[in-house]
Amino acid sequence: MNPILNRLYFVIGIISLLSICSCKSSYEKDIIKWQKERFEELKAPYGWPSVVGLYWIRNSMAYFGHQEGNDFILPETAPSGFGRIMDYDTAYYMIAHYSLRVQLDGETVTKVRMLTDQEEGGPSEASWRSLRWHIIERQDKAYLRVKDSLSQYRANLTEIPYFSINPNFRVDAKFTPADTSDRVNYENIIGMSFSDSFAGYLDFQLLGKEYRLKALENDDNSYFVIFSDETTDHSTYGGGRYIYPLKADENGMTTLDFNKAINPPCVFTPYATCPLPPEENFLPVEIVAGEKMIKLY
Repeated sequence: MNPILNRLYFVIGIISLLSICSCKSSYEKDIIKWQKERFEELKAPYGWPSVVGLYWIRNSMAYFGHQEGNDFILPETAPSGFGRIMDYDTAYYMIAHYSLRVQLDGETVTKVRMLTDQEEGGPSEASWRSLRWHIIERQDKAYLRVKDSLSQYRANLTEIPYFSINPNFRVDAKFTPADTSDRVNYENIIGMSFSDSFAGYLDFQLLGKEYRLKALENDDNSYFVIFSDETTDHSTYGGGRYIYPLKADENGMTTLDFNKAINPPCVFTPYATCPLPPEENFLPVEIVAGEKMIKLY
């Protein structure tokens, strides 16, 4: 063969190889950047590992503070008594000791209406030194959720273990909207049962086999998918993992990137109310991508 052509083919081969390596490297860099941002979000002063308490507001009035005798006994970083949480016909008020100078929206408050996480503009979040607290509603129950930037769970979080980045676990998925009568049944970690409508179905191929997942609606431009697989309760959390694929395009297509599969908040604090995977969202395959199990408590 012509030696000039030989050199030309050699150069073309090298360029092609470099191009392939560059694309893969770019993807890996994107995932590494995403992992770094994910860690920073969790490690932030009031990320999930800062949650140190979840208290059911079952009476019309509940005292809260660190001292024994309070209805809600807070961590040692709290004063002996903050005051009271009061329920007036499902409208919640906080009455705090003025001398503590409890803050809400930058102002010192004593008696104030606290919006829950299910109300427009909520939740109202009060603060005192390293502590913050707000009210969440789950079905017909309300809870006081307390955060502490000095939480031991937060201190214990030094890294998030991941499987090796594998582009084979980034796949295209076809979205099919659910009928209005279609339901998804699941529970959360505190034993509540749900039967909800959902966004639709995601059909995809992974490692040569076909699978389907049910996708819930999310607040932004994405779906919320709770899934389990053959790694669940072994190398990954027993309550499954989450992914947030973007909404389908005009052709009904989206991407499932299991390298971005994350642990639920319950991995980082025992005081979350994480939804568990519906039975239909079990994948009979090892998803060796994304976050592994981590023990902070």
